[in-house]
Amino acid sequence: MAVDAWILGAPLKVLRQEDHPYHETTLATLGRHELGLSRRDTLHGPGCELFLDGQSTFLPGAAAPGRAWFDLCRELGYEPARHWDWDPALILFHQVVPALAADWHEPPMALDAQGLPDGVLSLAGLRQAFAEAVAGLRRDHLSPVGAKVAETFEWLPLRAVVFHDDAQLPLDFEGTGPCGRVSLWLGIHRDRPVVLEGQSPAGPGSRRWATEGLGGGPPAEAFLLAAGLDPEPPKGFDSTLQSALVQICRRMEGPLDAYRRTYPVGISWHHGRRERLLGRTIVDIRPGNPPVLILDDGAEVAMDPDPVPTWEHGGI
Repeated sequence: MAVDAWILGAPLKVLRQEDHPYHETTLATLGRHELGLSRRDTLHGPGCELFLDGQSTFLPGAAAPGRAWFDLCRELGYEPARHWDWDPALILFHQVVPALAADWHEPPMALDAQGLPDGVLSLAGLRQAFAEAVAGLRRDHLSPVGAKVAETFEWLPLRAVVFHDDAQLPLDFEGTGPCGRVSLWLGIHRDRPVVLEGQSPAGPGSRRWATEGLGGGPPAEAFLLAAGLDPEPPKGFDSTLQSALVQICRRMEGPLDAYRRTYPVGISWHHGRRERLLGRTIVDIRPGNPPVLILDDGAEVAMDPDPVPTWEHGGI
């Protein structure tokens, strides 16, 4: 496992491995939590069961790990909008499980083309669905302007999905989650994304979608800049762009709803500034104007080079 790819703000330490024929087991710690991975014969065939603090959190056939794993990821600093291309399922099956089973004689699980156990829904599947929706733009928009819009989205892959949960919000009409917002973050640079905001409807039907992160500029220019393309749109680009957004969002509704049902209700996936800095360690300082502190989770904090004198606030 590459250290620079590790997402969670605590080390994974393998404690003990037991190797009996077809009953391999690994115990480890992740921060103050205990993990266990054991081979199991299940109704879905040979596979593995994952334990978190002594409780089962995943068995083959499940669409996602249990809520405890999502809570742990949130506790250890995972944030969808910051950790692009990752979600709790991918962290578990692409980072944690391979580390736990590194010395096993048999693969821990049968994996699909995305490197996940069969049936598991993840951000990787949603990104594939988004890419297929964008590919549909090429087939449906054959004009030069349509080709330019399709090229724009090809340079704006889906990088993160954020559910804006609030435990106080009422459940939706199916009783599976709150009537809150979902954000689709698109971009090639973290500091220059465009965000599609979807508001869940009060009853059956599609979400209402709007575009955020435009910086006050025209939508066409914002999308082209985020894609790294010439910001001067051709004639007719705006209307074709809006048509493409409607088409993409409509095609994403089904996969997004299925993915939403794998996420537990009521987990806030946002850190405020205080929570983001609390307990962090400064690991480097980047000179500049202003200087920037690099924290142990990769966050960057700009320093005020000219603090206000205390006497201006009534100090001595």
